[in-house]
Amino acid sequence: MSARHRACEDECRLNRRLAARTYLNVVPIVRRGCVLRVDGSGAAVEYAVVMRRFDGNRIFAALLEAEALDGETIERTARDIAAFHRSAPRIPPRRLYGSGAWCARQVLAVLADLQNIAPDLVPKTLIEWCEAELGRLDEHFDQRRAQGFVRECHGDLHLQNIALQGSKPLIFDCIDFDPRLRWIDVVSDLAFLVMDLEAHDRDDLATRALNAWLLATGDYAGLKAFRLYSVYRALVRALGETLKTHAVDASRYVRTASRIAFSALPCLLLCHGYSGSGKSSASVGLAQVIGAVRLVSDIERKRTTPFFPPEHGCLPREAYDPQTIDRQYDRLLELTRDVLYGGMTAIVDATFLRRIHRHRFIQLGSELSTPVLILHFDAPDDTLIARVAARAQSQRALSDADPRVLDLQRVQADALTYDEQRITETIHTNVDMKAFDDRAFWHRLLARLHRISHSPIADERLGPG
Repeated sequence: MSARHRACEDECRLNRRLAARTYLNVVPIVRRGCVLRVDGSGAAVEYAVVMRRFDGNRIFAALLEAEALDGETIERTARDIAAFHRSAPRIPPRRLYGSGAWCARQVLAVLADLQNIAPDLVPKTLIEWCEAELGRLDEHFDQRRAQGFVRECHGDLHLQNIALQGSKPLIFDCIDFDPRLRWIDVVSDLAFLVMDLEAHDRDDLATRALNAWLLATGDYAGLKAFRLYSVYRALVRALGETLKTHAVDASRYVRTASRIAFSALPCLLLCHGYSGSGKSSASVGLAQVIGAVRLVSDIERKRTTPFFPPEHGCLPREAYDPQTIDRQYDRLLELTRDVLYGGMTAIVDATFLRRIHRHRFIQLGSELSTPVLILHFDAPDDTLIARVAARAQSQRALSDADPRVLDLQRVQADALTYDEQRITETIHTNVDMKAFDDRAFWHRLLARLHRISHSPIADERLGPG
């Protein structure tokens, strides 16, 4: 088999994983006299991949420019990517792929190329940040590879390589020519899409993509390197635009890389309130407004298999025993540590009605020099009861809380201490749910977050005590 024939076979085989109906087959191009024919009889002089045409106006980049790319489509795409990552081969053909040494080589090679071609494009501070992150994460890269998170991914998940067919995302044109660029950490694969949305000033969609993927996989541990992967992806795009002499676009991607690397100090936000208080609905909107990662107790307690979505159905009664709840908060604490270690703001969606649970998360904030705020979600009693009753009748609700659980929470809840009240912001949720997506609804909280994330001497920086 010729190298060209093999390359076409690889292109077709690899892209069929995500676009089976688009990549049809490989055909020879033959010469008959002075005429070239596609898929005819005779000796092949070339090979080609036959694809089914799709509407170029439905490519995500075009939809974004037309302001026609919505959050539900982005979340569906992220869930499809998560399913693809779960099924992707996980034994790299070479030990080097995905290792700390290889990740460092990739990042440094892109930086070197950019310095040679456009010496003034990448700030020295960004280069130094990348070098420091590579040193910090060296063991993390090797651990992820050993744990099976380096898989045969897509490798090129930017907005030009995803289209909408009907209501379903079509992901095409993966890296087929170099296995080193597709045998990567699954988080690195996702980072390309998230970064490209940020580069196009759609941080809200970027947050929705990231959170949808995380809720589908529970892979919060991978976030330790997420910012570096995002910066690397932005620099790759900057290099491509530089080679095409698109200076404006190259600068845009470098600015995106700098914004990701030097983002504001992350915060730890603890949701607090009874079942039915609106914590989950409100925190979804807040995460999009501030670009935060949500960790959801109701989801993680039902995630029985790592890297898989949560199980459906109600949990047994013993799942709400004090000891089981303690273990659930232990698990949430470790996941939160992973998010904060990656330099990202975390919203922990749990009731936090017991003081001992709040205290341990506040201690984590102190340990990591991360500001902590408690978000107390408040709604009238009749609203709480109505929401919980409606949820108990729903087949899609993740929470198993019913009126009995609500009564139990009222009895067992520990009041906020004076020190906890000092770092508490009350959120009244007896409003139209659409309000949670509006920055104006969060103006007081946003002002407070700005103060504590930009002031290293703020009293609230480490939480109480």
